[in-house]
Amino acid sequence: MRIKEIEAVPVKVPLDTPYVYARGRMTAFETVIVRLLTDDGIVGYGESAPLFRSPSGDARSVAQTINGPVAQNLLGCDPFDVEVIVERVLEVSQDNLDVVAGVDLALWDTMGKSLDQPVYRLLGGLCQDPIAVDYTISASEPNTMADIASRVHSEGFQGVVVKVTGKSIGEDVDRVRSVREALPSNCTVRVDCNGVYSRDDALKFLKEIVRLDVEFVEQPVPADDIEGLKRCRNVGIPISVDESLKTLRNALTLVSQEACDIMNVKVPNVGGLLLAKRIAAIASAAGLPVVVGGRTALELSRCASRHFAASTCAARGRKHEGPGPASQALSDDVVAQRTTREMAGRAGGHVKVEKSPGLGIEVIWDKVQRYAVG
Repeated sequence: MRIKEIEAVPVKVPLDTPYVYARGRMTAFETVIVRLLTDDGIVGYGESAPLFRSPSGDARSVAQTINGPVAQNLLGCDPFDVEVIVERVLEVSQDNLDVVAGVDLALWDTMGKSLDQPVYRLLGGLCQDPIAVDYTISASEPNTMADIASRVHSEGFQGVVVKVTGKSIGEDVDRVRSVREALPSNCTVRVDCNGVYSRDDALKFLKEIVRLDVEFVEQPVPADDIEGLKRCRNVGIPISVDESLKTLRNALTLVSQEACDIMNVKVPNVGGLLLAKRIAAIASAAGLPVVVGGRTALELSRCASRHFAASTCAARGRKHEGPGPASQALSDDVVAQRTTREMAGRAGGHVKVEKSPGLGIEVIWDKVQRYAVG
């Protein structure tokens, strides 16, 4: 079996309501759908979800790289040579992990379909199923966020993530306090800062919420402030990393510097499933738990995150955002059936990993073309 064709299409799927967090205000998800065709007729699908307002490139530039130099280098390759292919894509794309992620997912989907096996079995087998998920609340007025928290808890979710903006420490504290007071003690509350605080402001913020029963705070300082992360840990709230964790070298630095308590591994962020498993191995060796984040991604990446969470023992015993439905109000998707908030709520805040071959979901190419952007 050889790779016969690779096609990447940038798509833009609108949100019904805007999503507000530290990086700004989103009105749509812009991602890249990758289709890989083999010479024996198997079609594998992947997705790249470039970070909103990221300097590393948007969906269009990612698609151009995949359709150009990446495709030229991969035609004729065996899709089972995933390690070699990932290294080659890293080189061709100049270490653009968004490019790598889209290709990586398509490779795993192809391999699973060829073997008639779900991807989680190729990644190490089943560690957990179903998978606990939480719900992310867009930054808004504190009372509005509290109302949303109460509603999603009543629907079945047992954990929420509070987004803050960094514009006002006092207002961000009120956001956390209002949500925490709206929920029972057995419902977990996490806080995601997206690296928006300076070191001094992060410490002030953490000291204000240290008694509010927060499970952990994610990325309180910018990605490159390792010393700041270490100081934040001393306040007494567990610290998770996201923006600081993209590469294997990042993971090694965080472990050697004892700069975090939890690693948030996002499959779209770190370059796909192969590299995500490598980072999870580093976390496991250091005795650190893994939470599986999701980025602003469509169902393809969320499905891949379910396979990753299901096959990674370091991810057991925690709630995850990436395997669950998009908390943002997506108007549609490019698959036949997407996981919805209602589905996860009815299951008590859980989702199940797909058992069909490959990633286990059906991409509707007409919908890809409907949402395609030039």
